[in-house]
Amino acid sequence: MLHGRIAEQAGITRLLAGESGALMVRGEAGAGRSALLDFAAELAGDQIVLRASGAPEESHLPYGGLHMLLATTRPRWKHLPAGQREVLERLGEPGDPPYLPVWNLLRHLAERRPVLCLVDDTHWLDRESLAVLSFCVRRLAAARVVILVAAQGELPALREIDELDLRGVDRQAALDIVAECRPGIVPQVRERIVEDARGNPLALRELAAGIGPAQVEGRLSPLGLHTGWPGRSRRADQLYGERLRALPERTRTLLLLAAADPAASLPELLAAARATPADLEPAETAELVEVRPAGLTPRHLLILVAAYQSAPVSARIAAHRALAEVSPERRVWHLAAAALEPDEEIARELAAIGTSSALERAAELTADLEPRARHHAAAALAACDAGHLRRAADLATRATELSAEPSTLASAARVLATVEAEIGSPAKAARMLLDSAARIYDDDHATAIVMIADAIRLFGYSGDEGLAGQIAAAVWAAPAASRVPSRVARSEAQPTWSAPLARSLPPLAKIMAGGPFSGFAAIGELVEHTPALATQQAITATSLGLMAADAGAALRLTSTLVADCRHQDLMGLLPYALQLQSHALLLSGRNAEALRQAAEGLKLAGDLGQTHRVGHLSGVVALIAAMNGDEKRCRAYAESSLACCADHDAPASAALATWALGLLELGLGRASAAVAHLERVVAGPAHHPVVAVRCAADLVDAAVQADLPGAAVEPLALLEQWARDTRQRWIGAVALRCRALVAPDGEAEPLFVGALDLHGPSQASFQRARTELAYGQWLRRTRRRSEARSHLRAAHAAFEQLGGLPWAERAATELSAAGEPSPAQPLPAALRGLTPQERHVVFLAAQGASNREIAARLFLSPRTVGYHLYRAFPKLGITSRTELANLLQERRPPARGRSPDRP
Repeated sequence: MLHGRIAEQAGITRLLAGESGALMVRGEAGAGRSALLDFAAELAGDQIVLRASGAPEESHLPYGGLHMLLATTRPRWKHLPAGQREVLERLGEPGDPPYLPVWNLLRHLAERRPVLCLVDDTHWLDRESLAVLSFCVRRLAAARVVILVAAQGELPALREIDELDLRGVDRQAALDIVAECRPGIVPQVRERIVEDARGNPLALRELAAGIGPAQVEGRLSPLGLHTGWPGRSRRADQLYGERLRALPERTRTLLLLAAADPAASLPELLAAARATPADLEPAETAELVEVRPAGLTPRHLLILVAAYQSAPVSARIAAHRALAEVSPERRVWHLAAAALEPDEEIARELAAIGTSSALERAAELTADLEPRARHHAAAALAACDAGHLRRAADLATRATELSAEPSTLASAARVLATVEAEIGSPAKAARMLLDSAARIYDDDHATAIVMIADAIRLFGYSGDEGLAGQIAAAVWAAPAASRVPSRVARSEAQPTWSAPLARSLPPLAKIMAGGPFSGFAAIGELVEHTPALATQQAITATSLGLMAADAGAALRLTSTLVADCRHQDLMGLLPYALQLQSHALLLSGRNAEALRQAAEGLKLAGDLGQTHRVGHLSGVVALIAAMNGDEKRCRAYAESSLACCADHDAPASAALATWALGLLELGLGRASAAVAHLERVVAGPAHHPVVAVRCAADLVDAAVQADLPGAAVEPLALLEQWARDTRQRWIGAVALRCRALVAPDGEAEPLFVGALDLHGPSQASFQRARTELAYGQWLRRTRRRSEARSHLRAAHAAFEQLGGLPWAERAATELSAAGEPSPAQPLPAALRGLTPQERHVVFLAAQGASNREIAARLFLSPRTVGYHLYRAFPKLGITSRTELANLLQERRPPARGRSPDRP
């Protein structure tokens, strides 16, 4: 498949669609010249296709290229005049040039069918064949003949021909080529290949195909990717091996040095080779490199590949040692590349760098088992943070096999648990963390506390109540909060955040076990310490702190977290950080931004193979799509999330997706269906304690609209308990709104007013807009239409700003029923003869709502709904409910209400 060549393919398509023409496709080796000629051959269909290609070893043979081009036409030579036929028979022998015979042959062939001549590597064609081609090109207007040639560099013999220059493919096409050639390659390595190949398709394919398994999974060094290849690139040697071997020895040494360190400057290269600029002249003359003060720029990446891999091992080692003497920035990497046996000093320097690749090489250069195991464990953690899950698990397993130290084993266990959580079972991962925490609790209390906190966080995805009991027991077995400082005093290195983290664990464990949302004072103390934590610990603390539902604090923490992950290149942590930030943005009513962050996290998690994260982020995207009324996208992402969760034991993500489906149905006015979904989350098979309290208000709303008062009792109690525990104003406001929905008319208004007061002045809040809508509906139903309109306008404006299309439609319909058509949506002419109440009923019926559901929404009886439809149908000129769909389509507001940021 051709990637990134749409414009070039279009140009060739236009050429072949014409009667005649000629074109030269010009580009460097591997740019895709041959692929475009193959595309032309496929496109030609039943045309006569003649092909030839030049070769260096045949470039001295007169008419060698022409002989190849015309080989399949010999049966047609008999139709030429005898003299011309004889010239073609003696092609290559002394005699008359075959200009006219060849041209007449092409014309004769074209009388039957159009002719396409394809000549590849034309720069290696013999000059006699080039002259005949040029002669024919100048006469193409007289025949149905197309000549398409491909070449590298200038061809004066064909200067009159139109040219198509092949530049490097764009970044997306380059990424596609790498992904096609080497599926599963980690994003950082893929980006490195794309950067090194500079858009050359052949270089992209050779680098992707040639790197070893460790590099595929993320092992990188500052040196060239090709220096770590286990084998040789056959194509690189075919293209450049012979030309390199023809160079003087010192010139080859300079190219080997440049290949061993492509970032080396010209002074460094000359010093390492003990050479002068004159030694580079043969390589310049051979057009292999360009010489600049910053270093040597190869004409093609594969030149460096060939230079390095064609050199014997002894020469490579000597090159790295020489570069170590002149390149202080990459000294230790060159020494490591040249080392053939353990070297503790080099290992210490590499370990100080701290990257996964450096730590892994440090382990390889360490003889003693325990230090080697520590290096492997540290490399595993760094690989995990970078998102290299398979490699991280491999390194952690090596550490486990080598070590008997509890701290090393615990560090490796944390990595293995993280990998298990992302690609396997969060419940199993949490148990692994608890077991490891128990082994190191007395020796490393702070790390044990972090591991228990991580286990709680993972339980938040697993929904295993038995595991919650284990976590609670582990926490309760810990020293009391008053004793933590004494234990801290035993170690000068004990971090100050371990005490508040320890104090926050019991209430969190109780919440995960289905207990009340209490103990938020301890969580608040933890949140205050979060900015001082390392990124990995900050993710855990922020994740737990989000349960407190403090939108402002959550947004501050997650914004810092995402920035830190980007700055430190912690790609493995970034999807989780983006997930947390999307939740914080949703709490703040910034739905479009939440969608952008969730979409970015979802793509990156997919690239990194973080299947559990993919499932959860798919649920987040589904939830935002539900708010926006994008039914197709919501269902697609929710189904994807549910399928992923079923495979990976992650009911939290399943609860999120189920919530999204329930909210979608609620927004679209299908209250009974909404109740069915939301009850599964609050007290059914998709139950999750945190998601349950988040969606409780939606279940109350749906139960009221579906006239199922019993279904509102449990979620309302849960919501009011959450409001008391968290003391967050916005949660209190939502609880008051839900209480108002189920209250008698004489008690509802103070509750609505109190809810709006708690919401505060923010007009772009999804929950405040819900409260304005509910209060406006209540006011309209109690015949206070003038008062209702102000609240319904506010709700409509907020939903439009947030992109909540179905909610904006509901507010607009309520406005219409209150006697004011929405200014943003003028009534269709067919509806102007209906009363406001009839219009309201018609819109809901057109959306598919049953008479019972419409009655619940409008606080009418099903019989009254039927009466309104009976009166409306004749006015609209219709006879059935199915014909109302067209009216709904006419009424639907323009696409501007939808968020443009959907993934």
